[in-house]
Amino acid sequence: MVSDSNRLIAGRYQLVRELGRGGMGVVWEGQDTLLNRQVAIKEVLLPDGLSPGEQERQLLRTAREARTAAKLSHPSVVAIYDVVEEGGRPWIVMELLRHPTVEEVVLTSGALPVREAAELGRQVLSALRSAHEVGILHRDVKPSNILMAEDGRAVLMDFGIATAEGDSSLTKTGMVTGSPSFLAPERVRAEHAGPPSDLWSLGATLYACMVGRSPFERGDPMATLNALLNEEPDYRRIPPIMHPILRGLLQKEPEQRVDAAEADRLLQAILAAKPASDDRDVPERKRGGGRGRAVLAAAAAAVLVIAGGSVAYFKLASPAEGAPRQTAQPAAATRPLTPAATDTPAPSATPTPTPSVTRAVPIVRAWKSRDGWSIMRPTGWRGALKEAYTEWTRRDRNAHLGVEAVYSSADPHQLMRDAQETVTQNAQNVVNRGRRVVVHQGTKAVEWEFSWTAGTGGDAPWATPGTRYHEVRRAVAIGETTYILSWTVNEAQWMRNKGLMRQVISSFTVGA
Repeated sequence: MVSDSNRLIAGRYQLVRELGRGGMGVVWEGQDTLLNRQVAIKEVLLPDGLSPGEQERQLLRTAREARTAAKLSHPSVVAIYDVVEEGGRPWIVMELLRHPTVEEVVLTSGALPVREAAELGRQVLSALRSAHEVGILHRDVKPSNILMAEDGRAVLMDFGIATAEGDSSLTKTGMVTGSPSFLAPERVRAEHAGPPSDLWSLGATLYACMVGRSPFERGDPMATLNALLNEEPDYRRIPPIMHPILRGLLQKEPEQRVDAAEADRLLQAILAAKPASDDRDVPERKRGGGRGRAVLAAAAAAVLVIAGGSVAYFKLASPAEGAPRQTAQPAAATRPLTPAATDTPAPSATPTPTPSVTRAVPIVRAWKSRDGWSIMRPTGWRGALKEAYTEWTRRDRNAHLGVEAVYSSADPHQLMRDAQETVTQNAQNVVNRGRRVVVHQGTKAVEWEFSWTAGTGGDAPWATPGTRYHEVRRAVAIGETTYILSWTVNEAQWMRNKGLMRQVISSFTVGA
């Protein structure tokens, strides 16, 4: 493996610095010394354990596929300039783009707005149709393989495992390539996989744009593949307008899946629909998201992800007009609290004779959602908004409030059981303090109380690793939507915040 920079490949391409590495290779920032332009250079690596004959076949296959992909010319496809051999293996020379991936955008800025996700889907679909027309399959469509420019341009990359349809010699090694959670079922079953398999992966990618992960990601490759083959996606967190396109693309049998033309029609219908309340934030989100993406691009210099993997699920968000603002960096733990961050303002030792000089700061303040619900949220907490999820975090990161809309009439008891399973997998030292039925403004609801310790991963990026938290979640079913309210506080501060918690949770109202 090459480890030093400034090496010259094929007497022409100079390696400048390593950008990233994965199981299939290393990507370098490079310089084409002949044309004097910057390029990205992928050094192809092979899995361990292959026989010499298998290694040779795999290298020939990779070079052939890259040359096939180089025939593509489309604005939403990363251009492949050259394929050369050096040190007994192929090196793929590509267009160098300085944009973050969709995976990074979602992880950093939260779920994409519906219309932005639909537009991204149309661009990627157009790129796939162009490839399919000349007999080329991508085979690894996923959020980390799509770059996203500030102007909304989406670019599909890493056709390095693409294959010319019908070339059986390309699968003689028996290797299944691609990321497990985005694979089409027919590919897992080793059946014939044509253009519909790429459309399935596009559907899983669009789902991840809305939720933050593939609908079948289970944290373990075998569990993921089992879910992919035997389970249906959970659409409860997906806005209803996205259901037709996702259900059409994620049919397990390829012959039942919508084709490219129908998929494009469904995506156009989303874009042509009258903007719903969840789209009113698009201008502000684009402005805030653009800055975030610029930072991502500058930090990464050039993003060309080369390894498979799942999308971690983080509930971050982008700003919206009149909505909670996005917090780009967590507030420092040493930052002094505002008066509103405590349960009650401290009483003055000496009453002031001039009320006009000082004014009491309210502990809570009414918040009206664009979707029709309202809540008395704590004053001074930082808010963030994403699709179907709104949250506020106290500035010291020791308390958090969340409201999630689940677009389903699912049993609240089952939702709490599902939540308990997820928390147990993602958090540390979870202690179950009981699940009970309560009455919320005349409606029966299910409430679950528990304690947990924050780790370095999971779905609570606001939490401080190693900190012990106490949490209450309440599921309230109203019509076809179930709302999950969550209140989390540092374990040591639980009792003195309990009254505020009850005031806030009980204030949640829909349609009032």
